[in-house]
Amino acid sequence: MFARPTTPVEAAPGAPVASGAESAPPKRPPAWSLGNWPVGWKVVAIAVVPLLLAMVLGGLRIHGGMANSSGLRLADARADVIPAITKYMSALDVALLASSTGRDVEGPKKNFAARKNELQTRLANTNVLSDVRSGVNSVLNGGQALLDQTLANTSSLRDRVTAYVPLLLTAEDAINASVRVDNEQIRAEVQGLSRAVGARGQMTLQEILVTRGAEAPEAQLRNSMITLAGTEPSTLFGMTEVLGVGSPDAKTLHQQMVTRMAIISDPDSVLAGNPQLLQSIQITRGIAEQVINDATESVTKAVQARASARRDAAIRDTVLVLGAILVAVVVVLLVARALVRPLRQLRDGALKVAHTDLEGEIAKVREGAEPIPEPLPVYTTEEIGQVAHAVDELHAQVLVLAGDEARLRSLVNDMFETMSRRSRSLVDQQLSLIDGLERNEEDPDRLDTLFRLDHLAARLRRNSANLLVLAGAQISRDHREPVPLLTVISAAVSEVEDYRRVETGGVADCTVIGAAAGAVIHLLAELIDNALNYSPPTAPVRVSAVRGSEGGVLLRIADSGLGMTESDRRMANMRLHSGGEVTPANARHMGLFVVGRLAARHGIRVGLRGPSTGEAGGGTTAEVYLPRTVLVDGQRPGSAAGQPPQRSAFVVRPPSSEPAPAPDAAGSAPTGDSTAVPPLPPVSLLPRRNPGSSGIADVPGQQPEQQQPPRRRRELKTPWWETAQPAGRPEQAAPQQSDTAAFFARRSPAAGAGPDEPAPSVKPGPQSAPADPVRDDSIYQKMLSEMTSDPHELANSADLDWRSVWDRGWLAAAEAQETPVQSRTDHGLPVRTPGARLVPGAADSDEPTQDEADRPPASDRGLPPDQPAQHTAAMRDPNAVRASMSSHFGGVHTGRAHAHRASQEPDQQ
Repeated sequence: MFARPTTPVEAAPGAPVASGAESAPPKRPPAWSLGNWPVGWKVVAIAVVPLLLAMVLGGLRIHGGMANSSGLRLADARADVIPAITKYMSALDVALLASSTGRDVEGPKKNFAARKNELQTRLANTNVLSDVRSGVNSVLNGGQALLDQTLANTSSLRDRVTAYVPLLLTAEDAINASVRVDNEQIRAEVQGLSRAVGARGQMTLQEILVTRGAEAPEAQLRNSMITLAGTEPSTLFGMTEVLGVGSPDAKTLHQQMVTRMAIISDPDSVLAGNPQLLQSIQITRGIAEQVINDATESVTKAVQARASARRDAAIRDTVLVLGAILVAVVVVLLVARALVRPLRQLRDGALKVAHTDLEGEIAKVREGAEPIPEPLPVYTTEEIGQVAHAVDELHAQVLVLAGDEARLRSLVNDMFETMSRRSRSLVDQQLSLIDGLERNEEDPDRLDTLFRLDHLAARLRRNSANLLVLAGAQISRDHREPVPLLTVISAAVSEVEDYRRVETGGVADCTVIGAAAGAVIHLLAELIDNALNYSPPTAPVRVSAVRGSEGGVLLRIADSGLGMTESDRRMANMRLHSGGEVTPANARHMGLFVVGRLAARHGIRVGLRGPSTGEAGGGTTAEVYLPRTVLVDGQRPGSAAGQPPQRSAFVVRPPSSEPAPAPDAAGSAPTGDSTAVPPLPPVSLLPRRNPGSSGIADVPGQQPEQQQPPRRRRELKTPWWETAQPAGRPEQAAPQQSDTAAFFARRSPAAGAGPDEPAPSVKPGPQSAPADPVRDDSIYQKMLSEMTSDPHELANSADLDWRSVWDRGWLAAAEAQETPVQSRTDHGLPVRTPGARLVPGAADSDEPTQDEADRPPASDRGLPPDQPAQHTAAMRDPNAVRASMSSHFGGVHTGRAHAHRASQEPDQQ
């Protein structure tokens, strides 16, 4: 049907090789382990570490840039205090100079007040450092106090110089502390700015000393000038950093400092009012003022530009880092999607193949078609695409194997069907022979045995039908005419071996269609047989049928066994509802399979349940619901309108020489001579079957006028081997529990507790009727014994362990072989006793033994007079025995030589 691959596929290296012993289940990783993560999570886990690292580094960079930008913005804000400080110090210098030299002080005083107010406002609105704030406050307070003293002329010239110098130093420190950046150029400019402010203040003090020097002694004036000039080199060096070392202004500053130092150091020069010294001071002050103006604007703009640049860099770094992270996340998602999407398509396609496509394709394969498997929608050439192609190959191989399995199943079904039909043919012939023997047999024991053989054959016929059902074939026992339900139940009971234990209760008046009658019979027979096997050997099985609410019929088959557990019953109901699904359990539970398949064919519902609430005892009840589709509306054929249906009963009565009395209207026999024949309850039996029939028999009870008196049975002589006392038997072994959970041993429908008494020999001639004819009916006696005896005694009866006379001989031989050793020698060897292990019996001798003398003649044992007894051994010729053994040895030797040559010929070829 499907072409097999020509190239075999080699097994993967390292693959485990299946062994006969059951290997331990593989150890699965826990749910939280890395191996159980989805593929998407694994891809994210692969990319999350670099992403986290990039995010951390980018965040640190952004944080550093933003922090630097914030620091520069704060430095920019603090740098706004520098112009206010320089302007304040300039106004203070002008006011001190004006007040000290006798010039107009109103203008400088107002300017000082305005600059002071501006510095206070800027200081209050700016987040400056604490040391800067304290320094500026000291400058404000000290400057105001110094100006007030100067205006009031309450301090000496020396005190003014001494008080103003600390204010200059504090102002320089405040300017330097206001701008703290990591730029060397800006720091140099700020340093030059502070030195310029100090230089301007020094020039103001020198001008005040030179202008007011006449008020102090010359020596004191010169010492003050030399002290102020001592700090000029450091101040000029700071200004040179801003102006440049080779710039003209730097050279001018250096030249003017040298000039002033020369004048001050010259003892002959007059310092007070010296015009040359005043000119040099003014030139230096002018350059310092220019440096202050240029440096203040330059420092402020530099700090602002740097803060703006750092802010822009921080924003740029933030955008770049976030963009890089976003691109990485997008790439990871794309890669994860490229992995997960084909895997999802592969999974969905494989599940669709497993749960949808294969079912339909295998159904087409079983119908003989050749479906073409549809490939999975994964067309890539990487590993996932290769797995998809492997699944496609697996799909094709499954269809190939399904075709092989379909052919094998068809072959096996044909074999089952052929074997079943042949077996049924043989069983039909066997039933025909048994039926002929039943009609011609008058011995009750043999007739009872024939009945048992008849039901065993019926059970064989049902097993053959089971094979037909297993093969999926139809059972050829359908009927054209509808069959009453009571007849269907009777036919089902007739197909079980222990039919005596089946009790039929109330049965609804309905009729089963002919097409479903055979299946219902078979189904009920399986359920009844199962109930008999799984219930005590003396307990009855009750069968009843009632009408359902939907027009169907509900049949109940109840037993009183141990019952089933909830799990076993649930499993059995699942198998019944599955409609006869072929599983490995069918070999042990073929009945469930057959019942399920027959029920599925005709829409019949079958279920098992335990005892309901209020029901006494245990056991299992099988419920069979026959729908309206398998029933025929109307009354059963043969039932009169307006009258309830009469159930046919088969009554076996004891044989008697007198005709049986006719039953009265109530169905009971009229009373007669109670001393002659005591009244006994009728026993229900089934009718004899016709060979080859469907198993349905609805033979009504004979009418009183049609009943004939039973024929007299001739007395049979008791065989000679039954008159002897039976030999002792070994203790019976305990019954073993079967694998079908049959907890009760099945009893055989044999006789009662003890053996029958031997019948006395009767001479030929006319015989009168026996005084008690009931005791002569062996079948009736056995049935009565079973009804009135204890079931436990029946189960433990010795007659159930029947053995023939040949079995007794073998038992005697076994006992002789197991005779223990009575004595031993000094060395521990056993001492034989002559004749201790001799098997009873011997070859015939010329003189008859005592047993042979007491044995009746052959004519009395039912044998012809000229026929020897069976135990008599014929005389054997030694030459004949020798020739037979020589012939046997020669044949064995020839066979072995031929086998040896046959085994060597293939090696030689």
